[in-house]
Amino acid sequence: MGSIQQKKHEIATLNSLADQIKELAAKMTRNIEAANLPPITLEADSPIKYASLPGDLFMTRQLLEDALKDMWILSQGPSESVFNYVHMAIPDASCLNILNQFDFWNAVPLDGEASFEQIADKVQLPLEVVSRVLDHAITMRFFAKSSPVATSVRHTSRSAALVKDAGLVALVQMVLDETGPPMLVLPEALRRYSQGKKEITKNMKETAFKLCHSGGVWGDFENSWDFIENDGVKEGEVGFEKKSKGWRQRNFVKFMAYIKDLFNTEDIVFNAVDWAGAGDVTVVDLGGSAGHDDAVLARKFPNLKIVVQDLPEVAPVFEAEFPSDLRSRVSFKTHNLFDPQPVVADIYMLKWILHDWPDVESVAILRALVPALKPGARVVFIDYVGKQDPSEEELPRSMQGFGTATDLRMMALFNAKERPVKAWEGIFKEADERFEVRRVNADPLSFMCVLEAVWRG
Repeated sequence: MGSIQQKKHEIATLNSLADQIKELAAKMTRNIEAANLPPITLEADSPIKYASLPGDLFMTRQLLEDALKDMWILSQGPSESVFNYVHMAIPDASCLNILNQFDFWNAVPLDGEASFEQIADKVQLPLEVVSRVLDHAITMRFFAKSSPVATSVRHTSRSAALVKDAGLVALVQMVLDETGPPMLVLPEALRRYSQGKKEITKNMKETAFKLCHSGGVWGDFENSWDFIENDGVKEGEVGFEKKSKGWRQRNFVKFMAYIKDLFNTEDIVFNAVDWAGAGDVTVVDLGGSAGHDDAVLARKFPNLKIVVQDLPEVAPVFEAEFPSDLRSRVSFKTHNLFDPQPVVADIYMLKWILHDWPDVESVAILRALVPALKPGARVVFIDYVGKQDPSEEELPRSMQGFGTATDLRMMALFNAKERPVKAWEGIFKEADERFEVRRVNADPLSFMCVLEAVWRG
């Protein structure tokens, strides 16, 4: 990998990039074959993802992505690559959002074709709209025609993935429909609330999200969580054009389950604490959604008693889906993160929670734990850390971009930011000096961090 990394700092040409791409593609192919992984294709029967990324396959893939992007820029030229990007980016995103929101995915059988007329009937949109959306979708490798003049489509591996994986559908919904509009008004929010100041506003009423959701077509909501919890019509209300209240919350639960599987958080949670050696302890999973992680944790470690805490809208999902044989040791309790913690426990877990909040709110969430903390109680922070502490080792741009994209999304939604590990240690100290950070395990390749703080009382 070192020789390939070194080539990134040389002057790139079409030929040098072609050589690099060939070398990386060959290496990736060898790794896939050595691991006996089934190959990914563009056909509908392809696996929807690599079952694992053994060895340095992940890094090889990211370096390949960097080289492919550089090749695209050089093949287009600087000016036209910018033009082509801005011409395509928003229509691409809008097209995918339409396909997802109107469930074009299930309008086409996995093992056959569907005509434009059949799809229009299932998605309840005019035939002209369906035809024009599909024309663009095909250019993005969502669906394919048997010939240029055909008026029916079949699935590709990309569109089939959204039939096979409800979590991926939930992710597209979250990222495009719920966080997309605020991203587009972020320039206006910065112009109104931060331009001319030394620091970005920390006021959560001065976010791009709030500017977008201050009435009109997007409704009036205080923040992203208010939107997720309360958008939609209540039972008995008239509103054909809107889904029932709580639909976004139910989608968010699916989204989190998908994300946790994508980042393999089950293993991260297993290894975050010596659960077996902890003894008979009580664990509180703050913002634990419907308890997906807690089910596997409780099943593997019978010494644990777990309290899952989340908002009222999640309770029905827990009641409907959580395994009945574990309910003697795992319970659900409605709780707001900013309210004083009502449960005295040995271990408190904050998984994928704090990075969604600015510093002030993150500190407030930690301080809300204090009334329940007993000497020796542990707070285990498990989270995505999109920004890394300074290092001599340069990560591939595709990896850096994954973190910086999340950072801009946090800016638009919450006036929050992706913080490196050292900043998180500072958040705990600011919350209370009695939090003693004893252990930090951060992996820059996965962006995941486990930090353990002990309450010194």
